[in-house]
Order: sequence, then C-alpha cells, then structure tokens
Amino acid sequence: MTGSDRDGTLRLLLEPPGPRRVAARYLPVAALVIAFAAIVATMPSKISSSQGNVPTGQWSAPPAAKGVTVAGVKCKPGVRQLPFSHYGPMCTPAWQGNNGGATAPGVTAKTITITYRSAISPSEQELYSLVAPSVVGTNAGTIQAMRAYIKVFNKYFDLYGRHVVLKPFNGKGDFLNEDENNGAPQAQADAATAKSLGAFADISLLSSTALYDKYLADNKIISINPVGLVNNSWFEKYAPYAYSTSADCETLAAGGASFLGRAMAGMPAIYAGSATLRSSLRKIAILYPATPPTYAACVQGIASDLENLYHVKPAAIIGYAIDLGTLTQQAQTTMEHLKADGVTTILCGCDPVSPVLMTDAAANIGYYPEWFWFDIGDAFARLMNQSEWAHALGAGQQDIPIRQQGGFKVFQMAYPHQLPTPTFGFVYASMLLFYSALQEAGPDLTPYTFEQGFFHLPPSAPGGEFGYWRFGNDVFAPASSDQVLWWDPNAISVVDGKKGAWRVCNGGAQYAATPGIGPNVQVPPFHKQLQCFSNAPPPG
Repeated sequence: MTGSDRDGTLRLLLEPPGPRRVAARYLPVAALVIAFAAIVATMPSKISSSQGNVPTGQWSAPPAAKGVTVAGVKCKPGVRQLPFSHYGPMCTPAWQGNNGGATAPGVTAKTITITYRSAISPSEQELYSLVAPSVVGTNAGTIQAMRAYIKVFNKYFDLYGRHVVLKPFNGKGDFLNEDENNGAPQAQADAATAKSLGAFADISLLSSTALYDKYLADNKIISINPVGLVNNSWFEKYAPYAYSTSADCETLAAGGASFLGRAMAGMPAIYAGSATLRSSLRKIAILYPATPPTYAACVQGIASDLENLYHVKPAAIIGYAIDLGTLTQQAQTTMEHLKADGVTTILCGCDPVSPVLMTDAAANIGYYPEWFWFDIGDAFARLMNQSEWAHALGAGQQDIPIRQQGGFKVFQMAYPHQLPTPTFGFVYASMLLFYSALQEAGPDLTPYTFEQGFFHLPPSAPGGEFGYWRFGNDVFAPASSDQVLWWDPNAISVVDGKKGAWRVCNGGAQYAATPGIGPNVQVPPFHKQLQCFSNAPPPG
C-alpha cells in the first residue's frame, strides 16, 4: 500500500501477506547496522552516577609494563594481551593468587561457562536454499570457530586460574519470530535452558535477538551478541548483562545522517549508471526490512536528523516485507516506483538476499542508480546484478589478506589444517570482546565486575580490522568508525582470490559523525564528492 505521511515524505510500506518468509537476519545484525549507518558514529556517553566516571579519551601509547603474561609473552609498551591484535587489554604479567572460587552463577574456581543457541528454524532452512552455506556459514561452522577461539584465548588471556567452557544447545526459538516481537515463550524457554546449563554468558551470534537477550538478562546471564537497532536505554535497562558489537539507534541515526547530509546530498549523482541520473542532484531513497518494528524507528531517526541537521528530506522511505512468495514482485514494484520518481541514490539497509532481486529488477527496466549498501564480504556482493553493482558504494573496513586477519590467525593456531566459517570475523569480534572484558574484570568475576572491566578497556590502536573501538562509562557497543568503499567487479579479492572486491574511497579514511573520538577518525567531508571509482563514472 502507498501513501504519504504528514511531512510529505513518501512512504511505501509493503506488509507481509503470507506465511512464507525469509529471515531478515541472515547475518549478525552488526552487518545490518552498518548498512543503515553508512558510517558508524559515536554519541556522547552520559556518566552513570552508580558506576563512576570512566574517561573515553583518545588512544595514546600505554605505559610500560614489566613481566611475562600467562602465555609467556614479554610485556613492553604498546603490547596487548593478544600481542598481534589492535584490540583488547594491554599486556599484563601473569596473575597469582586465590580467585575466590564460585564468585557468580556459571563461575567456579576453574571454569567460566558460556552457551550458544542454535535456532534451527524453517526460516533458516529457506535461507540456505537461496544462499549457499559456503557464503553465509552454518551453525556448525560457527561453533567450530568458537571452539578454536576458546582454545587459543584460554591460553593467551589471564582468566585468573579459570578457563572458558562452551555448551551449545538446540533452541526452540525462531529468530525471525523473535525479531517481530513474537515467539516469547520459546525465547524464554531457551534462556531458561542456558541457565540450566550453568551459563555465565551466552554468545549466540546468528541466533541472537533482543527478545532472547532480554530473557537472558532476566536470568542474570551476560550476552555479547550483535543485537542491533535498539536504543542505548535498552542496554542500560538490562545492564550489566547486555553488550554488543553493533550500535544503538541513536548512534545509527547520527552516523547515517552525517554521511548522507555531509558527503552526498546536494551534489550530482556522479556514480550512477545513466547520464541522466549522473547529471541530476542526488535524490535519496532509503530501503529497509519492515520487521522488526525497531528498524522503522531507526530509519525515522536518520530521516529526522537529515532534515533537522542538514535540511535534507529523503525522497522515499520504503519498508519491504521479507516474504519469499512476494519478494520478486515487491522488488519490481519498488524499482519501477523509484525510477519514475527520479531517485538517483538508494541507501539499502537491506537483508543480504533482497538486493539480489532488487538489482535484477532495476537492471530489467534499465534503471541504474547509485547504490549504497554495506560490506559483509566480497562473496555476498558477487550475488548482486553486476551491471547494477558497478555503481555501488558501501561502508565497512577494507579487507586485508585473509592470512593477516586476526580471526584467521587465531583459528589457524587452533586448527592449522582447516579453514574457518565464512563469517569467522563476526565470531572473532564477539569472542575477543568477551575475553577482553573477562581479563579486565579481575579474579572476583561477577556480572558487575565484568561490566566495569568492559567499560575500562583501552581504545583500540589504529589500523585494526574492525575500525576504531572506544570504551567508557555506559558504552555497551564499542564500534565507532568505518571506511567508505566502492565495488570493483574486476578487482581480485584478497580474501578468496576471486574476481570482484570492495575498494576504499578517499584514501581509506576512517569516518564517524562525531569529530575527535579517536586517532585518525574524521567526520565525512562536507559537500565534497567522494573520491571513488577514480572519481569518474563506472561503466554502465
């Protein structure tokens, strides 16, 4: 159905008409957040009177440390506990003493128990019929990667005489239903299962949802999952139990509006694939999955910030239904509408599969706008219609050769003759964050000391594969910067050696919405075209 809201912004909402749905959350929501934000930004952290003042200042070389870590690494200035990483606590000499034994549920004198929920649902099975597991990964591959990181991190991080134990289980929940705020009994039952398994924390990644994490918090279980598109007040409400590698809605709105308002609006759409669109001032549309409802709230936040801060009004805000039976028709209708309306630029905060159908639909009618998506890997980008994707920009981090990536290195340390799941980077980020906070929490491990350890982690050093991570009081999700990328169909990927790869714009600059949050992190350029595609229109 179509219509106009009160401020005149065109709004098209395609409601799910039937039972056949494809999961909107094929990958951790961390990836979806990047899609909307374009540039993940930071918001000022308010200081909690109950937690004390923790500074969030710039990174600087840490003071010298003396001694040797539990893994035998010699401590010296600038060295982290995981010595080749840009992230995590600074190198700390091995601890000796009495850790206090069972300091919290899920903690004994020797173990810290974590759980992983495999939510095997019809939605996930439909996913694998559309996107091969070799691209998106599987629960089994995720569990194997977790075991690899546990094997290595148990050695390198100082857990004060303890080690982490993983207990995976098959859940009853369906993460699509939970994203729609349904399926509460099943999510509650799964959280109770995690408690019965003795979980101190749960890291369920693909199978995590805000609803499941809420019930984990009710059971006093920590979660470090890529729960996205919730307000920071949600994390505060469930503190000290909920954390994320993603971003909250306030951060999301500021980042998306900053990028669109500063670096794209009011200038010609020079990267579009047709001469008419290239000579037109940008007319921006935002596409997003209509469920869960929190997505719409975040998108409206972007639209509000765009209008109030940059005097830019999106030409269209389109929520589409994740419905396999109607998705092709929705894609066709949507592209016809955007073409007729003269939209030059599409910010696609989409699930990983729908753009495949949308780019096909656009190509079928000879419509070649600028696309802005998110970098969730070269393999996914190759699924798109390449005549369309030759005009695509994205947000993320430039890939480095796979054997130089921290997640790959650590996996190979555990299993030198095997390859990790394609989504190992998401697994690695959550596990690295969890172990870092465990070490900073100290031997008296409880959810409250874990929270303080999390808040007190040092910011990342420049050059890390996840961009800049900052910490401080009430910072429950540390990701703070991104690069702008462009898709080159002819480039050879440094990840898998295949044709088609993301390349950086503007020399690989790191961007955020707030200046001065970290080293070498900038705000997007104001009213200046991005230097992508050699700043010339790609072939169309």
